Amino acid sequence: MATQSKALAQAYAAAKHNTIILHTLEVNHKSFAEPIRVCRYPVTDNQPDIIALRLEDDAPYNPGQVVDFIGVPFNIVTPDNSTDSIGEFQISLDNVADTLHKYLRSAVIHGGQITAIYRDYVRGEGESDNGPGQVSHGIKIMSPKKEGSTIVFTGAVLGWTQRSYGYLYTAGGYPGLVRGR
Repeated sequence: MATQSKALAQAYAAAKHNTIILHTLEVNHKSFAEPIRVCRYPVTDNQPDIIALRLEDDAPYNPGQVVDFIGVPFNIVTPDNSTDSIGEFQISLDNVADTLHKYLRSAVIHGGQITAIYRDYVRGEGESDNGPGQVSHGIKIMSPKKEGSTIVFTGAVLGWTQRSYGYLYTAGGYPGLVRGR
């Protein structure tokens, strides 16, 4: 997990009335023609807003380019920014289940890991589009499920919960652990 950028830290500490933090998510799988990019944004009419944002220079897809994010309501709980954190995101995307269902179904059919990148952007008076303030690459999407018109999943950054513990102790590798009969 990257540390907060100077702009993001200032926005949280002394936010002006017109300063907002845009939370975004880029979801990808080998079966997708292009990543799914969403921005947490209210839908004010029947059509979601399109928000153009600049990606970081080392982004895996479209580095340094301005790309479109679809504005949809979603909830994201980011992991604690500490060494004790297991690095798990809790994410729910509202009113997109029908749209994303075909992508998730394709991912299930083709197998492999669904990944995501979380980015946040500071927007407000005097802010230029220099890219995201904070980026979390390598989020592994786990257990996506459809609940009505909402897609809910968890994402792990560090994957501590998926790591095997310790070593495989065999008689060949650790003969001192084997007792004779």
